[in-house]
Amino acid sequence: MELLHPADVEQWQRVYQAANSIEAGLVQGLLQQSVILVQLSGEFLAGAAGELPLTDVGVQLWVPQQQFSVAQRIISHYLTQLQNEPAQWHCGCGELNYQSFEVCWSCSQEKDESKSE
Repeated sequence: MELLHPADVEQWQRVYQAANSIEAGLVQGLLQQSVILVQLSGEFLAGAAGELPLTDVGVQLWVPQQQFSVAQRIISHYLTQLQNEPAQWHCGCGELNYQSFEVCWSCSQEKDESKSE
């Protein structure tokens, strides 16, 4: 993969809209491991939930247009893994989390091993 500098990017393209900043950071890390430049937008809009449409509150991940197709494949693989991984533990807040999650995706509470199914 070609190593790019942000100054060399002519056009950015939105590749994914994460549900929250935790998921955005996870996907950003996956992309950066493959030497893909990533810009985030909207990470500070969560406080406006209820005032803005739901489509505007999530964190958006943007990549250079020339890296878009590779980024899409990485994200597609990530989403497939999530769909195929059985949910294994309930958080104290009531949310069901995947076994690989060490903290709750909803409230960021750490996993309680005594409550794993």
